[in-house]
Amino acid sequence: MQLGQSKMDSWPSGIIDRLRPWVEAETGMDFSGNRTQRLRDAADKVLSRQKTPVKLEQLLADSRQRGVFLEQLTAELTVGESFFFRNEHQFRALREQVLPEILSGNADKREVRIWSAGCATGEEPYSLAILLDQMLGGHHGWHVSILGTDLNPEFLTRAREACYRPWSFRHTDIHQNRTYFSPDRDTFRLASKVRDTARFTYLNLVKDVYPSPLTGTLGLDLILFRNVAIYLKPEVTQNIIDRFHQALRPGGWLLLGETEVSLAPTKGFEARRFEQATFHQKACGNNPATDRSPAPMPVLAEFVAAPSRRNRVGKSPAPQRSIIPAAPSIPDWLPLPKKHGAGARAAGSDVQRIEQLLAAHKFDDAERSIERIVDKQQRVKSRFRLAQELLMCASVARARQMLDRCLAEDPLMIEPHLLQASFAEEAGDLDRAEAAYRRALYIDRQCPMAHFHLALVQQMKGNAADSERSVKTTLKLIDHKDPHELVEYGEGVCYGRLKEMARMILES
Repeated sequence: MQLGQSKMDSWPSGIIDRLRPWVEAETGMDFSGNRTQRLRDAADKVLSRQKTPVKLEQLLADSRQRGVFLEQLTAELTVGESFFFRNEHQFRALREQVLPEILSGNADKREVRIWSAGCATGEEPYSLAILLDQMLGGHHGWHVSILGTDLNPEFLTRAREACYRPWSFRHTDIHQNRTYFSPDRDTFRLASKVRDTARFTYLNLVKDVYPSPLTGTLGLDLILFRNVAIYLKPEVTQNIIDRFHQALRPGGWLLLGETEVSLAPTKGFEARRFEQATFHQKACGNNPATDRSPAPMPVLAEFVAAPSRRNRVGKSPAPQRSIIPAAPSIPDWLPLPKKHGAGARAAGSDVQRIEQLLAAHKFDDAERSIERIVDKQQRVKSRFRLAQELLMCASVARARQMLDRCLAEDPLMIEPHLLQASFAEEAGDLDRAEAAYRRALYIDRQCPMAHFHLALVQQMKGNAADSERSVKTTLKLIDHKDPHELVEYGEGVCYGRLKEMARMILES
């Protein structure tokens, strides 16, 4: 049967039965019961806009057609309704309770790492960027990293543009503050100093591997997952929240939407209730090395100037990025395996002792034990393991120091170069990131992950020809690989998924 101008109601019943499990598997959304009609309506809208009719069998068999179709279908199924400082009670709790605790706990590192999962058109991550700019008085030596991810490429494009209509400010007058916005005809354009704090990238919470240092989804202080779970199956949401728990550093925070209370996590989280807002905090444990209890307020007051409680949230006191451009297509491999830790467990009594210290987050003791290892290769490997564990606990500066020491002892170890590149990319230093990926390729020209991430950096720098060349090299290297096999240095990515993402870049 040909689809295009015809209505879904005229389709044979078997068609929706084929469409539904495919879309659910790709997106994690729930279209059971009465929700099936919503899928039918969305598919009807997408297919009615096709210039030429197409057979469903052809659509599902052709990876390019089904990829575009799923991207358009996702756009219909997801609501990009967002606005600055949405839910005043939650943002008040962020300003007066949660962020002060985070800043106090990170005072020695002066770093804040936040992930807005399901960021839509960017109002949420930019609201956080403005709030932190106000609280830190222009950051004053702090490194603020805010990651926004979404399944809808069109939303991500609009988020990167950072230009909003008045409707996005219906609960705040922040757009009148020239520190943050400038009028642009009938819109308001966000100031570059705030826009550059956030980066946006495609990430499929159902299919892609996270947490991972290569995507900046590890060692996070705060994850916002608001008004996304309402679309998903309960088991999918639970799996996502379990991964969020791994992504958060000890004492990190998770915020769900106000209508998603029934999905609140319990294992490994403690409910923290504020006035009309509930957050969930990852347990710190009893180890002093990871205890993130807030410092006394007099210390906090030295670097946080929180607005008065009577002030409206978002009102100011007086004073590029990885791009996966299309939705994924039908996978032809098995589900991604669960990660089993940041590094392999090597044999030997010294290494076993170090692993025990790392598991207990006794990093100083672990470092002293590493220094006593005679074999240089094993010493460097153990030092890299320490860097990974430090990153999981958001000790980013110390993790960088460990990477530098790894490379000083063994410049030909590829993993530290890849991790250094991801740090540079997260900081917006694309030249340094490209140089690090090229150093990794100097060590191993056959490393597909280095070629792939180099392609993303080149794309962000506007070097389309170089990016295309790197993608084609990636595809050539993995062409005959088993799609179920894990990619070396891929943090749990399998070859099938890497091939799919590489093709997305070529088709953009």
